Amino acid sequence: MKQKINVLTFFSMTITITLTLFLLFGCGGGGGSAATMCTSGDDIHTPIEVKLVHGTLLVVSTVVNGSINLNMLVDTGSSRTQVPAGIFGNSDGDVYISSLCFENGVCFNNFLAWSTDSAFTQPKVGYFNGIIGVDLLKNFDFTFDYKNEMIYFYDTLDNGSSSLWTIPIHYETDRPFTNISLEGMPQGTNLLDTGAAFTRITSLMLDSLNQKPDVLFKSINFNISGSEMVEYLPLNDYCAGMACPEEIIVQIGSWPAVGGSFFREFLTVFKFSEDVVKLDPYYDRSHITDIGIQRTGLQINIYDAGDIIYVNEGSFAWEGGLREGYEIISANGIPIDSLGYFGIYDLLADTNINEYQFLVVTTDGDTEEITVSIPS
Repeated sequence: MKQKINVLTFFSMTITITLTLFLLFGCGGGGGSAATMCTSGDDIHTPIEVKLVHGTLLVVSTVVNGSINLNMLVDTGSSRTQVPAGIFGNSDGDVYISSLCFENGVCFNNFLAWSTDSAFTQPKVGYFNGIIGVDLLKNFDFTFDYKNEMIYFYDTLDNGSSSLWTIPIHYETDRPFTNISLEGMPQGTNLLDTGAAFTRITSLMLDSLNQKPDVLFKSINFNISGSEMVEYLPLNDYCAGMACPEEIIVQIGSWPAVGGSFFREFLTVFKFSEDVVKLDPYYDRSHITDIGIQRTGLQINIYDAGDIIYVNEGSFAWEGGLREGYEIISANGIPIDSLGYFGIYDLLADTNINEYQFLVVTTDGDTEEITVSIPS
């Protein structure tokens, strides 16, 4: 009996050692900087669901290091994958990630991520918990389906399409760039940035155009390096390569980029294996609607959903009485802590809701109920 137990123990140890060696060497092991893809469960042809924040930002559910659930932004404008220092420590430094897995079982294993404290790396539910950068994304050809809110880990346009545009990309600072033009005038190379909610142009680029569109709304724009006040306006004749949507909303900022308001017009494939982006236009554009701030004029703090940081003058939120500096306690009876940043903007963008009841604390310290009405 003792001999039998020893045999079983030896067999169990052998299996354990074999699996460990597979994980360490078969999956890139040892904590190197280069990620190696491993799959379990479903294969790479099983898509994953994506949450569209502001109708343009691709946020996916991940499990990191086997037990940490993070909602991460898919960001081709970031050269590095980033995680919240509030969870992983070592702020503004590298941390070792043993696994980052998606709901379809596809995992990245054994790589270094950048640990930081930013608007996009917060350690709380209902906010951006991290960034999946090009260092990981380049391991696949990704299809971003904005209309159906899905991401595929392969090129779904491989068989071609009569309306397909293909634009070349090159890399600067390990990020993808391509040539753009405005009203037929070349504007040089711009970053291809799925992590930017809106396509960005500079004020100098705008001043060079014949069209002078009216400003739709304003906001404080947050990015990794800080924030700036920006304006948004509709623009025609914006082209990346030969892909030219009829009209997109652009943000006037300090640096240019091809952002989400451009990509959502297309079934978008980042074919990293061939250094191209494929764009197949959506002829049914019913998924493109006004986002929460555009619809109501109300901007919520990306760090704290209870904090109103800007209200567009003359907007529905302004006319209702909301002001910068007010603290939201609840919206339509839902505590703001339950909504979070994602939830409050989902609520504000919901076209089935035409009246909002806000319970707020004013800058004078008074608690008030404020109604914001939006005409049908």
